[in-house]
Amino acid sequence: MFRRAFLPALFATVVSMGVGCAATEEEGEDVDGELEASPDEIREVLTGPVKKNTDAEVWSVENAWADSTTPAARKAGIAWGENSGLTWEQKYQQWAATFEKVDAIRWGKTIRITTPYGRTMDGPVLECADVATWLRMTFAAWYHLPFYMTGYRNGQPIYYGHFGVVNQNGDPVSGFPRFKSLYRDYEKTWNAGAAWPSDANLRKRHVGTDDGAEGVRIGDDKTLKAGDGAGAYFDELFLNKRAGYLMILLDSSFGSANLADGANLFHIKPEATSPGDVLVERWQKNGIGHVLPVMTSVKTPGDKLRLTTASGSMPRRQPSWESESQSANYFKLQYTGGRGTTADGTPYAKLGGGIRRWRTPALQNGRWNNIVPPRDQSIYIEDRDLEGIASRPERFEQLLAEDTPEAERDAALATIESARQALLERPASCSSRTKREGGFDSLYDVMSRAFGKSRAQVDAEYRKHEDYVFAELEYNQSKTCCWNSTTPQMAQIVLDYAAKEKQQNDANGVCKQPTPFKSSGGGKYDTWKNHASTIGRASDWRAWSEDEPCTQRDVAEDTVGARGKVEMCR
Repeated sequence: MFRRAFLPALFATVVSMGVGCAATEEEGEDVDGELEASPDEIREVLTGPVKKNTDAEVWSVENAWADSTTPAARKAGIAWGENSGLTWEQKYQQWAATFEKVDAIRWGKTIRITTPYGRTMDGPVLECADVATWLRMTFAAWYHLPFYMTGYRNGQPIYYGHFGVVNQNGDPVSGFPRFKSLYRDYEKTWNAGAAWPSDANLRKRHVGTDDGAEGVRIGDDKTLKAGDGAGAYFDELFLNKRAGYLMILLDSSFGSANLADGANLFHIKPEATSPGDVLVERWQKNGIGHVLPVMTSVKTPGDKLRLTTASGSMPRRQPSWESESQSANYFKLQYTGGRGTTADGTPYAKLGGGIRRWRTPALQNGRWNNIVPPRDQSIYIEDRDLEGIASRPERFEQLLAEDTPEAERDAALATIESARQALLERPASCSSRTKREGGFDSLYDVMSRAFGKSRAQVDAEYRKHEDYVFAELEYNQSKTCCWNSTTPQMAQIVLDYAAKEKQQNDANGVCKQPTPFKSSGGGKYDTWKNHASTIGRASDWRAWSEDEPCTQRDVAEDTVGARGKVEMCR
């Protein structure tokens, strides 16, 4: 759901690419860490890199996003017919609108995409920002369209895209791979019906300890195996293996703050929301947020909209495709650029949240620049138009097709239950705890408005004991939030301790708040570690690990957030 990132030192290695293509060792500066967003004052006018042809290139640019009449644009594709008259931007939206909703490998529904190579593939295991980036970059790579994203590092812009990783002069940045020299592209040598070419090194790459993709469907009769992760998925997705390596880097370097950056995506009016657009939640300038690509957009006869979204999470999961009712709740949140403010008084509208669309790379005076396409000027909202941004959740309240109160209630309950299921898989997940509480906020609203019930009555009727055990934590003050490798077996141990704790309290005739699963006593988890040993499951308990960069790693005790302090014994 939310976003962290760390960049493993995955390119400081010797990579053998097979016959006729031997790699050399890539050495350079430390490239670890997620990139910062562009400075507020220049993000919408920031120039891109000089166009240069270098050995860092990932794919050649052969088409422009605005093309509709060129020979390549007139060809039939994965979601359009011959002589469609569509621009590539429209084709991207049309492709996104063709995704199928299928069962995910763990729970819920996920997306199934179609590739230009006659394959259908279920969604990969990614975090939320990565899903949006993966979709856009993948389409651009397949059809040789320009693509790049801008980040900031040490006060300077850095660009990741079809040209590789370059600086403003268009020169490759030290420490990053020279994709064209190192990795193979099989697009011109592979023929339909032939065996799919594979890059053994790409196949072994992972973007984290939580990207396990066993069971993800690849083609009609193939699934990924135990031990397979993001690299294996990208190896199956791209004939041009360079694109797979670039996607590994994008995953590790860009998060929700970068998608809220006006250098990469631009704000649009609610009425224009289309498949492929991106809904961003931001409640702080730096740190985690949430990103939900739009899957479907249908206008009703009464000029209402019905929208659905899908998102990854942290820990990673396949994109979870939410229902119309569940998705509608996200568009109405103040975190999506609404009128509220952060704790320090910063308007949410200044944080980049809300419905956004990808900027289009175009050549201008020898530079690549990410522009707002001319066809989108009428629906574009400038970053400085805070009123236009802040009014959108209210506009979505009016625009989205109305559900019955019962449907609103059921959508909120579905969101809550989805988060509970995720916590049974990864009990340390702070994003799942926050998602559950977001569901309860929606439930409080509809139950008060339509059913006359108080928050206490809602809690009494709908909260489960486990909701108090997995209390919401303050992300930046809780080391548990960095622990992505917890397991279902650990969740069982935590809940078994809570059940025995409750059993003892019941026997004593008292009601007590259960012990929340978090670090305490010097950043330890001894309560559950000792309980695991007591019940003969010591081997199932894992020690805390820093599965993502964790500035709060040394806190003596995690902090329960305001929404995590719901009293069970009222």
